[in-house]
Amino acid sequence: MAATPRLPIALLVDRLDDEYQIAVIRGALSAARDLGVSVLCAAGGRVGDAAPERGARNVAFELTNPETVSGVIAVTSVIGTAVGAAELGKWLERFTGLPLCCVGVDVAGKVVLEVDNAGGMQELVLHLAQKHARRRIAFIRGPVASAEANTRFEAYRRALGEAGLDFDPKLVAQGDFLKASGAAAVSTLFDERRLGHGQVDAIVGANDYMAIGALRELARRQIEVPDEIAVVGFDDVESARFVRPALTTTSQPTELLGRRAVEGICGLAQGRPFGSSFLPTKLALRTSCGCPNAGMGLAASVALAHEGGVESSFMQRRQTILAEMARAAAGRLGAAGSGWEARLLDALLVELRSARGSAFYRALEQLLQKLERAPVDGIVVQEVLSALRRQSLPCVAGTVGAREKLEDALHEARVLASVWSEEASTRRARMARELERTFQSALRPVLFSGAAELSRVVAERLPDFGVEACVVVGFDEPGNAGGGARLLFGFGPGARIQASEPTLLASVPRHALLENGGRAVVALPLEARGQAVGVMLLCLAKTPEHELEWLREYLGAALDVARRAGD
Repeated sequence: MAATPRLPIALLVDRLDDEYQIAVIRGALSAARDLGVSVLCAAGGRVGDAAPERGARNVAFELTNPETVSGVIAVTSVIGTAVGAAELGKWLERFTGLPLCCVGVDVAGKVVLEVDNAGGMQELVLHLAQKHARRRIAFIRGPVASAEANTRFEAYRRALGEAGLDFDPKLVAQGDFLKASGAAAVSTLFDERRLGHGQVDAIVGANDYMAIGALRELARRQIEVPDEIAVVGFDDVESARFVRPALTTTSQPTELLGRRAVEGICGLAQGRPFGSSFLPTKLALRTSCGCPNAGMGLAASVALAHEGGVESSFMQRRQTILAEMARAAAGRLGAAGSGWEARLLDALLVELRSARGSAFYRALEQLLQKLERAPVDGIVVQEVLSALRRQSLPCVAGTVGAREKLEDALHEARVLASVWSEEASTRRARMARELERTFQSALRPVLFSGAAELSRVVAERLPDFGVEACVVVGFDEPGNAGGGARLLFGFGPGARIQASEPTLLASVPRHALLENGGRAVVALPLEARGQAVGVMLLCLAKTPEHELEWLREYLGAALDVARRAGD
């Protein structure tokens, strides 16, 4: 069998402030760690985007070629939405000879990992029609060039027919997968087309972002969701769970897509077969469609599971409860230390035994203290508490006192987690703003001081963003990545760039500063005024976050100012 790939696997995405793409990246990096391979994640925008300020991002893809990577994972569901599958297929021919996997949208002749877009959308629309008796179901389409968006639209039409409902083109509004287009679609339906009250009783977004945008616009218009209009989406991004009302959606295994893609590319590189496959979706029912919160009222229909009593029931269900708590956490609570699930469950049992006590509250408080500095969203903690409740209710069914104590303990825990989440979010936002200000203040005085001073500053400041190594390249001529380029500044473990020097763009991913900086390398385009002015490569100690998009924008503008000042 062939050895583990020596060169990194390229992961081609649009940008780093999108929850769907971050989830794919998270899954890919997790698999890469397990397999001992590295990933070069190029956030190069949408291929062939006609808007100059977005099309300029494509320069990041120039860093991936047969000399710099051992295989390619293209998240075609996002990078291909400006040109469509056929044109994207032509563009992907640059990687001929490399193992290649498409994630999200089928490209002819390529291995593809897809989710069941048609089945998931059809199930969602039928749920609105059959469970909630919605008859005037509007649809917000995704980009016209997106095969994935078109598949979901056709599934919407088929579901209407299956439910005995007529297709009405006036109920279809165009969107682009972004939140603003969801809000604009509501305006299209009610303002431009003047659809009155009762002429729309449900809105389906082709993705969650557009559905969330629709929710916000409906709230602005004081239209009640779901009482007057139900709203649903597709994807199940993290924010879908904590908008108000919580968004019913179709959940796709996004992280698993990234993991399977890396495993498949490694398999191909080692001579093992890897073929196209569908991954299933499932409904995530929440309140925006009219369904009650998942897990509420479960105990009413559950008989006492074990005659031996509450404690015996917990003992018999213990492994199931712990497994469901871990599944709900999805690997995000590692900072709490190993065995956190058992500590919480044991504390809950202590509380159920005692006449008075707050053992569970204290255990959760200790867990949250350990998570204070970790990038953990409060919704993950709430999901863990929901899983604990669902799995614990059968253990106390038919035992009134135990049921009441369980509900009281979990209610207090939810309040604590909500307060912690708000405080942690505020704290992280404040820290992020402070990091941004500190970085800007440190970089501004040395912007024209040369490579050594710039390298010193970024070496001091970028580790605060989780960056272990960095190389920044500027183009001699803006917008011309194929012309001259220069290493401007950068740092790595124990070394820095001391002087600007000419370089070839294709050689930058193999720069010595990046060799020992970690297995996750992110390539970001630097652009200003609609033109690419350079690229930045970062070795990261963690999954990339949206702060890197701010850093990219700031450095692009700074390079443009420095170049114009030197002309």
